[in-house]
Amino acid sequence: MLNVAVIGCGKMASDLARRCVRMGRARIAAIHDIDPETLSEKSAEFGAEAEPTIKGLARRTDIDAFLVGSPSLAHHANVLAVAPTGKPIYCEKPLCTTVALCDEMIATCRAHSAKLFVGQVLRLFPLFWKSHEILQEGTLGAPQAISITRAEYKRHFSAGWRASKEESGGLLGETNVHEIDYMLFLMGEIDSVSAQGKNLTGWGDFDDTLFVQLQFKNGGIGMLHSSLASPVGEYRVHIQGTKGNLLHGGFGGELRYRAFDAEQPTIITAQDLAGYPDPYDRELISFFDWVEKDTPPLFTGETGRASVAVVEAAYRSLESGRPERMIP
Repeated sequence: MLNVAVIGCGKMASDLARRCVRMGRARIAAIHDIDPETLSEKSAEFGAEAEPTIKGLARRTDIDAFLVGSPSLAHHANVLAVAPTGKPIYCEKPLCTTVALCDEMIATCRAHSAKLFVGQVLRLFPLFWKSHEILQEGTLGAPQAISITRAEYKRHFSAGWRASKEESGGLLGETNVHEIDYMLFLMGEIDSVSAQGKNLTGWGDFDDTLFVQLQFKNGGIGMLHSSLASPVGEYRVHIQGTKGNLLHGGFGGELRYRAFDAEQPTIITAQDLAGYPDPYDRELISFFDWVEKDTPPLFTGETGRASVAVVEAAYRSLESGRPERMIP
């Protein structure tokens, strides 16, 4: 089993750490967290050694891999601190808050031959992955348009690091890198981005209701509607192909698709996909297989960077009031 060190042991990192142990692929050997109470609590839970400094963690010779689950902006400093060890790094999404910081993380890991994996898990959830499989079959032709609505009401963006655009990446960076990654996965690279937004709750220093229009390099179009100010929530995905269309409810409900020449839509429920692997376990297995067997990973640092680049272009568009081209 691999000896894993956890850096920033909040809710998501704790869940991933438990999964590592439960799968029998790793033991949690050490934990670093800037909060002394969290550090004490989590090191006791996992029977791991508490490391009060990141430098102390990087000096350890008994660590085989790192799991970075700190707040978004801190990903940069934490990855740069452990990359010189040359050991593999699993970094939660977003990879970081700007393209420049992502590029430095990727370059540093590459310079030290440290594998960098990013947790872009959304595309692995059953309805999302099934939509990919259906498109791959060709029944609906080539995807030409995609629309996603993620409207919810989450008060945890009203305090702490999540309320700061600089620290979290704002709503698009902290949350919607998931939807953006899924769009890139299905539609390919993006050429330009246009965005409009409003800050309706005032919880953070960023817009909490946004419409982001995407122009893909293959000629396709996309729209992301994201909101934290919607007590009546909704999650909806609509994909239009050259031969038909597909709709699904994201994390639940059903998936429906129909080709132009089909008499009835095909309906697939979440229960029909109960045999699909757990998405979080699947991404961890991909990471461990990359570490131990050099199996091509599901996600790399470049995967995470691509989503952050779209987010950054959207924020530039909000400031300029015009479409913005992607940074190469």
